[in-house]
Amino acid sequence: MLSGAILAAALTPLQIFFHAEDAWEARALPAYVAFDTVITHRDAAGIVTRGNEHVVLRTFDHWCATVEIDQGLAQPKTSRGPNCEGPAYSPLGFNISSVYPGSTQPDPFAPSKLPVIAQVRAAHYDVTLVGEERLDEADVYHLLLRPLNAPNQYPLRALWVDRATFQVRKLTYAENPGGWSAAIDYSFKPYGSQAVWWISEIDANWQPAPNSRDRAFSSTLVVQNVSFPSL
Repeated sequence: MLSGAILAAALTPLQIFFHAEDAWEARALPAYVAFDTVITHRDAAGIVTRGNEHVVLRTFDHWCATVEIDQGLAQPKTSRGPNCEGPAYSPLGFNISSVYPGSTQPDPFAPSKLPVIAQVRAAHYDVTLVGEERLDEADVYHLLLRPLNAPNQYPLRALWVDRATFQVRKLTYAENPGGWSAAIDYSFKPYGSQAVWWISEIDANWQPAPNSRDRAFSSTLVVQNVSFPSL
């Protein structure tokens, strides 16, 4: 059987993207994840501020609800994230499955038990291969993505895909909230004995709208002490 790297060499950029999507969708998250964050904020004047926070999240569920425990709060708070607008804008660009204790909700991403007569896979991006690179001691394919339509609904702009496993080690999002524009890089790595893939770092560069008096800024969030409690 051919290894992933040999197989990838014979694939088009779009096929590499589809393999990465398959690898991503096969990831199964525990019901909860806990971690510490170290946040560094840099404004246009070069002023740097830092902070930290302990967070407990319920991983992506059908209502996109998260539970956050802030240092300054005695009680957890529940929020609903913006990445809840359907398959095109699922968390971090792809659907991802999780398992919840006692849940009776059907998994909308589970394979259908009905017989498959024909299968058509929609391509929402024009995908090009920038080249092969080295990232976190792994050989990766660097892909650029251009949405074919509705760019706000298809925010992925780049992927770094492990050549051997097709796992996504890094991706770039484009965001445009309230007139701002941002390029946000998410980096991932496996954690724990079960090699659960989770975010390791987020880097964001924000630009204000033209003619705005606001100033550009950047921020980096480093994730540490990742665990998967049963709660």
